[in-house]
Amino acid sequence: MPRRRTVHSGGGHVVGVLLTPRLEAVHRYPVKGMMSQPLSDTVLTPGQGLPLDRLLALHGGAVRSSPDPNGWLPSEALLCLRQTAALSLHRLTVEEEGLVLTAPDGRRLRIGLDTDGRPRPGDLAEADEAIRHWFPAGPLGPVRFAHPGAALWDWPDAALSIINLDTVQALAEAAGIPVDPGRFRANLYVSGLGAWRELALPGHRVRLGEAELEITFPTERCRATTVRPGAGVRDLNVPALLASHFGHLYCGVYARVVRGGRIAAGDPFHDLGPGTAQTPQRAQREASRYAARLAAPGRPRHAELIRRTEESPTVTTLAFRDPAGARCRPGQHLRLHLTDENGPLWRCYTVTGAAVTELRISVKRVPGGRMSKRLHALRTGSRVLLSGPYGEGLTGPDPRRPLLLAVAGIGITPVLPILRSLLDTAPQRPVTVLNVVRGAAETPLWDEVTELLAKLPNATARLHVTGPGERPPEGAFAGRPGAGLLRALAAAGTVEAYVCGPEGFVDGVRTALLSAGVPAAAIVDERFRSPRPVSLVEQPPPSPGPFTVHYTVSGTRTTWTADSGTLLDTAEGAGLRLPSACRSGACGACRQRVTGKVAHLSEPAVPVDDGQALLCCAVPVADLEVHA
Repeated sequence: MPRRRTVHSGGGHVVGVLLTPRLEAVHRYPVKGMMSQPLSDTVLTPGQGLPLDRLLALHGGAVRSSPDPNGWLPSEALLCLRQTAALSLHRLTVEEEGLVLTAPDGRRLRIGLDTDGRPRPGDLAEADEAIRHWFPAGPLGPVRFAHPGAALWDWPDAALSIINLDTVQALAEAAGIPVDPGRFRANLYVSGLGAWRELALPGHRVRLGEAELEITFPTERCRATTVRPGAGVRDLNVPALLASHFGHLYCGVYARVVRGGRIAAGDPFHDLGPGTAQTPQRAQREASRYAARLAAPGRPRHAELIRRTEESPTVTTLAFRDPAGARCRPGQHLRLHLTDENGPLWRCYTVTGAAVTELRISVKRVPGGRMSKRLHALRTGSRVLLSGPYGEGLTGPDPRRPLLLAVAGIGITPVLPILRSLLDTAPQRPVTVLNVVRGAAETPLWDEVTELLAKLPNATARLHVTGPGERPPEGAFAGRPGAGLLRALAAAGTVEAYVCGPEGFVDGVRTALLSAGVPAAAIVDERFRSPRPVSLVEQPPPSPGPFTVHYTVSGTRTTWTADSGTLLDTAEGAGLRLPSACRSGACGACRQRVTGKVAHLSEPAVPVDDGQALLCCAVPVADLEVHA
């Protein structure tokens, strides 16, 4: 076995790394969602995946979809592990006569293959008749085989999936229990990279045996990974583990074959660096596609610290070169991901400035703070894992309405990009910046804010210093802003507001504005929250039903029972397509307002306010209205 040594990986992770990264295992999945078939070696072809990989799937999803021009179908149209854990109980082998599927009760099903690896039409028709008795009918009818003519990868351009076994070990250490790498259903399992180092590879080419691959984009994890391989049970909420401990939903990367050849377990895994295309036109297309992939919300990438600016005794601005060229909306934030001696950690920071290849954040040093201590110690040239942008931002402001920016402490950071946006788009708009700080010495970025306000003809600045015994600087106010001032700033309910700061400050300002007649839809708030550990075990529904669920926007009414799954599953079964992503309570994409009581089967890893539910992991406990 190769020796291990300890190194710092990108983003500050301290990991044990094999001296030579190598390919440990190769797996293919002839029927999407069912068990894998291990291979000792195989031959890769440019533009293709592993031979027979995702050759077939089962129609049985909640969404009717037609194949794209190349024959690919999205997962939503198929029976997948994320909603049908029992798929993992079905064994699959490739024998001389073709594919042989074995059900948990011993029933067998054979599908012969032609010499070119295609299912024989007669066998496929017989298999359709048999498979309908293996699984219950879905909302669109009986289950049948899908063979649209293209490999049914997760994405049309995701021919191969790669898992870094060092990252899986980091997950296991965070969870406190072993994590089976088979949960991630990868084609290639690699060791020796160091935890999370695969997230630095998109855009790179790697040599593996005789073949050459281009790493395309990271893999976002969903509810399918909660299923224990071969057991048919959900026993570990991997997306919640990722979200709560590491701050993102990504584990592994996708790749495409650019040069074919034989690969085998044990082959070295050589990083050749950023890829090169054959023509300038193709290089430009590939660069644009790569940047777009990385700039997608939540997608992690490594960024280089290129500049530090000391704003105050406790606040430092850090400028990063961002390879994705992210352009953030005013008010959005990033997450930074590090590891220290106590394990993984992540925190959110508002973007104070963004350019095509540069992002800025301002970080307050917090006594005893794990993350702020690490960030304040970073030197230029350091590489840090970041993800985002996240958050609503201040979208589509009405230039005819006054704008109130009420912030506390380091919550002033979103004010800078918002004011710059006003200068470019609506310089005549009335704007008030209300900034609350504990001490006069702790006014980070205030000078820059006032300089920007001076360029806006209808701008007002109010600085409140709240610390006992603190003497406010000239023009500032002592003490917290009272409810009377906030009602006056509400401008008879016509104001649009952006509020950022600690929970108590945000709640107080929001309550005062609502009582003054400001509509809830006109108030955007960002609260300072830290990640919290959550239970990684899914619970059964507290009641079997039946209950009536009314999706109010569409007017759809349906009946929920324990067999209906979550509120998201129930909506899809009724023909609705609602926003979702992880399907495990880890990302918040499916958060909706509800009237009535719900139970979350998985403990949410993101905040859920009263009157809200994460549809992907919530069930009703009485008749319910979902305002979606």
